[in-house]
Amino acid sequence: MIKKMQAFTLLELLIGMIISSIVIGFCYTGYSIIYRQYINYSKIKREIVSAMQLNTVLNTDFINAASVTFDTDKLMLNYENKLPLQYDFKENFILRKDREITDTFMFAPKNVIPIYLTESIESSDAQVNNFSFDVMLFGESEHFHFTKNYSAETMVNKQIQHLQNN
Repeated sequence: MIKKMQAFTLLELLIGMIISSIVIGFCYTGYSIIYRQYINYSKIKREIVSAMQLNTVLNTDFINAASVTFDTDKLMLNYENKLPLQYDFKENFILRKDREITDTFMFAPKNVIPIYLTESIESSDAQVNNFSFDVMLFGESEHFHFTKNYSAETMVNKQIQHLQNN
């Protein structure tokens, strides 16, 4: 007597493979959508972190500086006990130069506006007490604003120096 073996028919195997292919296709599509969202999220996160670093570093440098001057797209931060720091506002990026270390922020600054401590800005060493600029972040203009509060002694000394020069 011949014993029959238990097995799947060719049709059953074909249907199983079709269903498996459909499930694998859905899984791959879901994976590719989630991966693209992750890549987009990572890009957005990098830009936000870079903007926050620019804001934090420039604000700290601005506050700690003894004096701030501006001349043709260059912001000079002068300190009492260390070498000056320079920010270059180029067309497509911002450079922060601290001695031999240079940091690059990949933002295109627009509307760079220094506001000077005194009304007359005849000399290139006029002190800046407010500084602002705009950058494009995710297609929207983001405004950066920094304020330097000078001591009364510094302001009086600057006025005396200005009067002596005239």
